[in-house]
Amino acid sequence: MTLPETGLRCMPRTQIAVAVVVAEGRVLVGRRSAVAIDASGLHEFPGGKVEPGEPPESAAVRECLEEVGLAIRVRRRLDAIRAESSSGPTDVLFFVAEPTDAALAPRPPFEWRRVAALEAGAFPPANASVIGWLHRHHGGS
Repeated sequence: MTLPETGLRCMPRTQIAVAVVVAEGRVLVGRRSAVAIDASGLHEFPGGKVEPGEPPESAAVRECLEEVGLAIRVRRRLDAIRAESSSGPTDVLFFVAEPTDAALAPRPPFEWRRVAALEAGAFPPANASVIGWLHRHHGGS
C-alpha cells in the first residue's frame, strides 16, 4: 500500500491468531525452534497467520488443529497486541480456548503445562499480559 500524500510505502499489518488452550489448570505450550527467525527457542502458544477473509477465531482453531492435532472451541478473545516481527508490523490476537477432547495428547513440540509453572520470560514479550491473566485466573502463583 502507498500513502498518496507522501508516496511512501506502508506495510499492511499481519494478523496472527493465537489459541490459549486451557484445561484443568493446564495450558497448551510449545517451544519455537532454536533457528526460528522470530523468538527462537522461546515458548509459544499455538497460532499463526490469519488468511485473507478468514475470521481470526477460525484461524486460531485451524492453526491449533494443524500444529498440534487438537480440535478446540474458542470461548472469547483475550487480548490484542501490536508488535513488530521480521515480516513487519503485526497484530497478535489471543483467544481463550478449550480442547474438544482434553484426553487427547498434543503433537510435539506442544505439551500440557501447569499454569503455575509458566514464566513470562520464557515467552516472547507480546505474551506477557496473557501469562499474567493465566496466573490470575487458572491456578498460577
